[in-house]
Amino acid sequence: MPERDYASKRAFGGTPEPRGRVEGNVDPGLAPPGERFVVQQHHATRLHFDLRLEMMNGDLPVLVSWAVPKNLPMKKGESHLAVHVEDHPIEYETFSGTIPAGNYGAGEVRIFDHGTYELLEQEPAKVTFRLNGRRLKGVWHLILPNDGGRDWLLFLREDERPPRDELPDMVPMLATLEREPFDDDRFLFEMKWDGVRALAAFTDQTLFLSRNQRDITATYPELASLHDRVVALEAVVDGEIVAIHAGRPSFERLQSRINLSDEKEIARAAKTIPVTFIVFDLLYLDGRSLISLAVEERKRLLAEIIVPSEKIVVSEGEVGAGTALFDVAASARLEGIVAKRLGSPYRPGKRTREWIKIKTLYDAELVVGGWTAGTGSRSSAFGALLLGAYDGDELRFVGLVGTGFDERALGDMLTRLRNLETDEAPFADPAGISAGRFGKPIKNPHWVRPELVCKVEFREVTSGVRLRAPSFKGLIHDADPRDCTIEGLEELMNP
Repeated sequence: MPERDYASKRAFGGTPEPRGRVEGNVDPGLAPPGERFVVQQHHATRLHFDLRLEMMNGDLPVLVSWAVPKNLPMKKGESHLAVHVEDHPIEYETFSGTIPAGNYGAGEVRIFDHGTYELLEQEPAKVTFRLNGRRLKGVWHLILPNDGGRDWLLFLREDERPPRDELPDMVPMLATLEREPFDDDRFLFEMKWDGVRALAAFTDQTLFLSRNQRDITATYPELASLHDRVVALEAVVDGEIVAIHAGRPSFERLQSRINLSDEKEIARAAKTIPVTFIVFDLLYLDGRSLISLAVEERKRLLAEIIVPSEKIVVSEGEVGAGTALFDVAASARLEGIVAKRLGSPYRPGKRTREWIKIKTLYDAELVVGGWTAGTGSRSSAFGALLLGAYDGDELRFVGLVGTGFDERALGDMLTRLRNLETDEAPFADPAGISAGRFGKPIKNPHWVRPELVCKVEFREVTSGVRLRAPSFKGLIHDADPRDCTIEGLEELMNP
């Protein structure tokens, strides 16, 4: 039996937990059952789950409680430790919130599941019960191996959850570009985050997939335990991995982490350039596909299951006021905003006008077709990259980018360029390639096979489909060069 009672462990002036009424602790193998149960996810010094079954102490209903470090087992044959702790007042059934530092059990508490239960078997050292909750549906055994001890073992006897829905396609939904911000009460507006798009699958571990379904989990080891911050048995979410610098996402800093493969280099980078996962959509939850639900309902459910930390946060949205949010994004030098039509489903891999992106600065993924010789301090590297986009089967030249490189990026890029160098120009009209506003031809360009794709930020697209004030943001390692097309740039041309 627990050595102390509920009230003696708590200073109620410093904790929001309910005071309630508890009179000692009852024997779970003997006390008459009630009807209710709750399982709470408790982010204390160590994450654990609290199983609480309503039982009667005379005429007083209380919550007989066990701390379960690994949550209730969901596979037959597994046994999980369940430590019998003090009875809690019945009011604790609805408690969710923050227990402040310095108090017993300090940390975040969330309701993992609640509902009714049925006591099927009750002995001094054995309790068998059926849970009927939102997530937990089945029959479990609680067994006390050593009479008089606190350490019980918890087993699953029968999993009674309904059949699971199929997982949706693990491909992110895409947004259509618009030039100007707008206000519209039919849309939810949120920030556009400048990072690496990723879908995350949370079970008893964390898995990250890139937009092309490449496993990128090992690249970001500091995010490996994010499943502990998710109030769910399983969930699939959509979001952006970002590196925050000076209060805003920096794709340039993130770029130095994207192509790392050496385990020691990754570990060092995780300390010097830590990342955060910003989550903005929920596709799958506890066996149910949510992609047909309205975006606002998916966002509501998403906010319920994420316990925020410095490693994971939920992107908030606001209905109607797109212009004001765009101004905030512009003043904060953020990438832009995204408008999502209320009532719209999630469409994996599709680009529709149900999601609209409006950027403070534009960017594009473009093909590297060559480079120019460097001069001055760049004489040992290169001057600028020659960029192109496909028009059908032809690669058209769209400009040069010579800014945005640090020393590491220059060295890495030069090595990649030399490995791809060729005598054959990849562009459709190499003789017509020119630099600058006066159309001067580029002298002695070096050509490469069109296999590299980079992200470039720019102010506008001028006549002839040329980039104005481009800046290199980084290589895109999982992109197909053939997906870099001229149509998107033509839409941005000044009228």
